[in-house]
Amino acid sequence: MKKTVPPFSPIVAHSLKDEFISRFETLILSGQFKVGERVPSERDLGVMFGVSRPVVHEGMRTLESRGLVTIESRKGVRINDYRRQGSIELLLSIFNYSGGKLAPTLFDGILAIRVLFEVETAGLAARHRTDQHIAELEQILEREQTGTDWTPAALSQLDYDFHIEIAIASGNEIYPLLINSFRKIYMAILVEFYHDTSSLKHIFDVHRQMVTAIINRDEVGARAGMTDLLTFGEDTLRGQVMLKV
Repeated sequence: MKKTVPPFSPIVAHSLKDEFISRFETLILSGQFKVGERVPSERDLGVMFGVSRPVVHEGMRTLESRGLVTIESRKGVRINDYRRQGSIELLLSIFNYSGGKLAPTLFDGILAIRVLFEVETAGLAARHRTDQHIAELEQILEREQTGTDWTPAALSQLDYDFHIEIAIASGNEIYPLLINSFRKIYMAILVEFYHDTSSLKHIFDVHRQMVTAIINRDEVGARAGMTDLLTFGEDTLRGQVMLKV
């Protein structure tokens, strides 16, 4: 039995593949395709979306890498339960599907993940930092003290640079990769956070305290500073428009 699908219009975009992926993700995340359901053939999907079979084929491969579908030889494409099979890359898709807003459960999950590894990262940075790491962190502190571009985008980049440098200083090569895997969502959250600059003094003060702790190889102090940053950020963000009510 053929699936009844909503009306489709031809895709017009710079990247047909990206637009196809975005639209198909929406169909899955909105529940129009159910878990375990098989989707139409590549040829039929090409007709529905007004794109070529190669575009559909490559798009499906990307969707499979995100855990949304499974491509089965001679059987076609099956919809996955993304909660069980989705990759971290899917987080950005969910974020975009929600219109750039984070549901409370997703927001809580991101914060919990950050606390789990970023607090430990700060302690490891104090243990393993090198002179080069200290120099990089001090350059960031200098940018905080002498900067003149306090737009949300510029402040977000500065904040992100601080956290990624802490992760690099930890000596664990996985921690920077974890932070980078959340980069787009982190940056979106930070931009929202820094629309209000009243917290800058507190954040910059904690950054200085953390760098001092890392210089002195004070693991407890470095962890405490990171905990302060994450807790402060959580308390501030909970009332902002990034969260659904």
